[in-house]
Parts: sequence; structure tokens; C-alpha cells
Amino acid sequence: MAPNIANSPFFAPSTPRKLTQISTPGGTSRFVKKESTKAKEHKSTVAGATSNLVNAIIGAGIVGIPFAIKETGLVAGVLLVILSAILTEKSLRVLIDTAKHVDVPSYEMLFESTYGSFGFYFISINMLIMGYGGCLSYLTIIKDTLPVLLGVEKGDLGMERAILTVSTMAIILPISMQRDMADLAKTSKISVIFQITMVIVVVFFCPVASSVEANGGLQQIAFHDSAKGSTIFIGLGVISFAFVCQHSAFIVAGSLERPTKKRWARATSRALTLCVILEVAIGIVGYLAFLDSTEGDILNNFLDVGGQDMKRAANLARGLLCTTMFFVYPMDSFVCRHVLVVLFFEGRRAHEGDDATVLSRRDRRVAITLIVYLSSLIPALMVDNVGSVLAVTGTIGASCLAYIGPGLIYMAVYGKEFLEKVDEVWGSSDQEKQPSSGQDVESSRLLPSTKSAKTASSSDPDQSQSILQNLTKSIAWYLLLLPIWCFVADMGKEKLKEFKEQEALKSPHINRIASQAGLELQEQRRPRGGSFGEAEKGVLQPPLGPPHLGPKTLPYGAMAGGNKAIGAAILAKKKSGNDLAKMKSVGEDGTDVEVPPTWWDFCVAIFFIAFGMVALCAGMVSILMTS
Repeated sequence: MAPNIANSPFFAPSTPRKLTQISTPGGTSRFVKKESTKAKEHKSTVAGATSNLVNAIIGAGIVGIPFAIKETGLVAGVLLVILSAILTEKSLRVLIDTAKHVDVPSYEMLFESTYGSFGFYFISINMLIMGYGGCLSYLTIIKDTLPVLLGVEKGDLGMERAILTVSTMAIILPISMQRDMADLAKTSKISVIFQITMVIVVVFFCPVASSVEANGGLQQIAFHDSAKGSTIFIGLGVISFAFVCQHSAFIVAGSLERPTKKRWARATSRALTLCVILEVAIGIVGYLAFLDSTEGDILNNFLDVGGQDMKRAANLARGLLCTTMFFVYPMDSFVCRHVLVVLFFEGRRAHEGDDATVLSRRDRRVAITLIVYLSSLIPALMVDNVGSVLAVTGTIGASCLAYIGPGLIYMAVYGKEFLEKVDEVWGSSDQEKQPSSGQDVESSRLLPSTKSAKTASSSDPDQSQSILQNLTKSIAWYLLLLPIWCFVADMGKEKLKEFKEQEALKSPHINRIASQAGLELQEQRRPRGGSFGEAEKGVLQPPLGPPHLGPKTLPYGAMAGGNKAIGAAILAKKKSGNDLAKMKSVGEDGTDVEVPPTWWDFCVAIFFIAFGMVALCAGMVSILMTS
């Protein structure tokens, strides 16, 4: 960014403050600057966060689930829908849990803590791609649907563009101008009601009974169409991305009041359960009603069947779907706004994604919202079909954000624990197996220790057994791709150590996804009387040390300030011990309990990465085959 732009107050926000009159003990009064209460982020309940998640997940993809089941087969399709929902729920919890463990408030900072600046920009760009693609697709659906419902003749481009512009400026733009995600909870609840109603209409009016009877019964259909190997990748490409919402996970989690692991898990489980019920219902009924004639948009099949009742049902469902697009658009608009704040604004709060503080100024919020709106409106008005571009970018972005990203994050954040578990099975202690110069860490884990070699040479039967064991371990080592996972874990361990050392030098700050107890403690530890703008710009504060440091460890950099800094560090150490005791005494909903990772957790993380790669390939295959 150019220096004159970077120094602009517009792009270098500070904490909003207001003058407050206070009385002194001597009876005089004076004005001091205090943080404005308007800058505090609005919070939502678990029900509000659940509605926002459902709204972010379903979108317009629900009408394509019957087509996906047609391509995968009835049984395989239902199983893949359930599997994708389970993986999505797990990945949402993994992202927030690891962020709490590292003490970062956003997806991009979580990647930055383990993969450096490359990870930060990689995730930010993918989030922008997903958010912008969603905004553009929702406007395109409104353009194609609303004029038809209003009786406009097909092909009247002028009227279609006018309807799209006026309707979105009247409804979408004001909703998108809201500052906080919690403010969208009410419109998201309305959208969820409309989505449920649309599914009920489709299920009720689909000619399932006549179709099943004409094709030999349900058992016969399930037997012949249980799985289709030739086109299963097309269906997998549709289903695996039907639940993608990870790009908005941190924004929704941060909007939750008291965002503990337990409350976040409650919101994700409820949201994914409702989504599975809706998508399985419309998928099974839609496919059984039309079988091999099922189209990419199940509502188009209603027009082919004929009959006034069916056409009325199709128009009603289409109207409900179009209405939900007005309420789904702001969800992705918020994601685009968040990424623009992170990439283009200066200061610590902008870098950490504190949208509530940065966008407290109305001019910033209006400007960024208009940029996102116009950049998605103009292509929707000028271009009739952007599906192929959105499909490619969406496939890549969704695979990285929903599956590959959470798996890589977990392996890197808990890299130390993973390497210790690998050493327990495949290697000896670190003292016995230090790699020589020029030898990588992964290959050194395969070297037998001196002690085991001496034991093997002292007894011939034991020697043959030891050789067999080493051979088995070596084969398993490469079959399980452990060199790759060890490399990721080792790199994440080192990067995370550097990141924590750098964060320890900064002043204490409030993490928006911290539990209530953590927020209270961080608020108590915030600097008083000074400007938060210095902390935002990265100016080093006196080292107090974060509360997670052990009682016998001085905070990093404590010697830099001499005896005064040492004294401050000792006081901070004592206070951190009291803080930890306080956090342990908080109730179950007020604090988070750290659970050490197990082999099962690492296997799930690796499965995420593998499934993400398969989903990426499946998505590209489906795009190529359909085009």
C-alpha cells in the first residue's frame, strides 16, 4: 500500500473513544478519553448463531441435492450427505478449538501461526474467493427467478436488470450495512423458516408414489441404484461442497455470546442436524419422484410434469428460494468485508479481524459494503452465465477451507504431540537419535537406536525378530505417508514457537472467541491510561506475559527492560497463577478445558486432508464432465 494511503486515518483505525467527564478526589472535574461503548460487538444467542450457520450452509445448493443423488446412487448419495455433514461439524469445532489453543481470533491468523505470512494470505484469498463467489451466485439467482415470478417475459434484459438493481438496493444493501454478524440473526431465522417451508412444498407435491410404483417399488430402485461408479465423482463434487461454511465460521463463532467450546459445539450440532434433515428429505424425495430425469435444479422438474397445481407449487418454492437469497447474501458479504479489512487496513486490530472496531466508523462500513455490492452486482447484470468460473474457484476454495485447511492446521498446531507419538511407535528417544548434518528429521526416525542394535547382535533369534519388526515399521512408515505428516508437524511446531514468542512481546488484547472467563481476565490485564492505538500498530509494551505461561517460566523478553522489567514479570507471573486458579473455578459454561490430542484425532485430521484432495479432484471432474 502506498505510504500516503497507509498513513490515512481511514486505513489506520484506532480504538473509538469519547470524552467522559470524571470527578477527582479534590472536587474538581476533568475530561478523559474512554473507549466508546458503541465499539463493542453485538452478541447473539446459541439460537442466533445456529440460524446464521444454517443460513450460511444451505444457500442455493439445496435444490441440487436430488441431482447429486442421481449421480451417486440412492444409498451412496444419502451416505455421502451424512458423511459430509459429520465432517463439516467436526471441522467447525476443530478450527475453533485449535484457535483457542493458540489464542488467535481468526482463520487467517490461525494459519499464520503455523505457516507464516504465506498461510495468512493463502487463507485470506480463498475466503475472499468463496465469499465473492457466493455473492455473485445469489444475485444471479435473483435475476433469473424474481422477474419470472413478477410476470416479466423471458429475454427482457432491461426489465430483469432493473428488477435486480431495485430489489437488491432496497433489501440486500440495508441488511449488508449492519456492522455485526449478530445483527443478522433475525433475518437468518426468517430465512431458515422459508427454507423449511420450501422443502415441505417440494416433498408434498413431488409425485413419489406414482414414480416408485411404476419402477417396481422402493426396494427394487434401491437395489439397482444403490451406487453408480461411473458418475459418483460428479455427485460427490456437488455434495462435498453443499455444507461448506468454514469461511464464515470465525465470524459466527465470534458473534456468539460466551463462545465456549461447549456452546459452539451446541450451535454446530444443531445447525448441521437441521441441514442434514432438510437435504436428505429433499434429496430422497426429489430423486424418487423423477429418477433419471432429475435435473440440476429440482424445481425445473415441476414445470415438465404439467398441471396447474404442480406449477403453482413450483412458483411457490421458487419464490421462497428467491426470498432466502436476499437473506443469504449478507452472510457472504460479511466475509468479503472481513477479508478486505484484514488485507488493506493497518493496525493490530485490523490484522486480527476485529471488524466491530474497524467498522465502527460508518464511512468505512458504507464504503466497503458498497465495494462488495457493486463488484458483485455489475457482473450479475452484464453476464448471463458465470457458472463455470464460479465452479472452478469454488471447488478450489471450498476444498482448501473446509477439508484440507482444518486438517493441516490440526497437524501443525499439535505437531509436537504428533512427533512424540510417532517416536513412541517408530523411534527411540531424541537423545539416541539426533539426526546428523544434512539428514532430515523424518528419515532419522527410522534409524535403530544403539541400544536396540546391541540387543539384536547379542541374540540370534531376537535379531531376526528385530529385523522383521523394523521392516514392518519401515513399510508402514511409507505406506501411511508419515514422512509428509512429520514434515508438516515439525514445521508447524517451529513456526508456532516463533509466533508465540512474537505475540508474547505485544500488549495483552481481547480475543473475540475467548470464553467469558478469558474475556474478563483479558479486560483486567489491558493497559489503562494509554492509547490502544500504540498496541494496534505493533509497538512493544512492557512484557507482562500471557496467562498461559507456566508458573516457573518468566515471560519471553523479560530481561529487555532491566530490573524493572524483571519485577514486572514476577508480578505478572504471580497474577497469572491467580488468573489460572480463577479460570479453573469458573463454571462449565464459563471456561474451556484442554483435552490432549489422541491418535484418533490425528487420524481424523489426516482423513480431512485426504478427503479434501478427493473432493477437489471430484469437483474438477464434475465440472469437466458437465461442461
